[in-house]
Amino acid sequence: MDVQQLSSTVAVNQAVISAGPRLAPVFVQGQRILIECPAWCTVDHIASDEISLADVWHGSDYANLSAPRMGMDPELVLFARLGIDSYSSKPELRDSFVVIGDGAEGYYMAPDQADQFAANLVAFAAQIQAMADTARGVA
Repeated sequence: MDVQQLSSTVAVNQAVISAGPRLAPVFVQGQRILIECPAWCTVDHIASDEISLADVWHGSDYANLSAPRMGMDPELVLFARLGIDSYSSKPELRDSFVVIGDGAEGYYMAPDQADQFAANLVAFAAQIQAMADTARGVA
């Protein structure tokens, strides 16, 4: 994906994320009810019959970071996703958050923390690019 395609994808995703909530069906103990669902939520609330309304959570599509490997297929290194767990016992999860994970551990972040993490990723990417240039023999 080139930079122009990436920019276009980010713009479309940003438009979805900033759209308002909608009503979505969910099954709770076999009963179909409607709940308010963030526009960015892609969880299929009908797919599982929850035990209680408190079990319903919201999540966005994943953003995935895969790493190429010499002589092997790329492998998922990190993923990110928006989430909200309105009935969580942890108050910080009752508002929208960003979760970064590697499949083993999740790192839950408030929006400001996610901004800082993104800035760290940009700096990290610049360091990787400098290493690649050095390995390539570019001064």
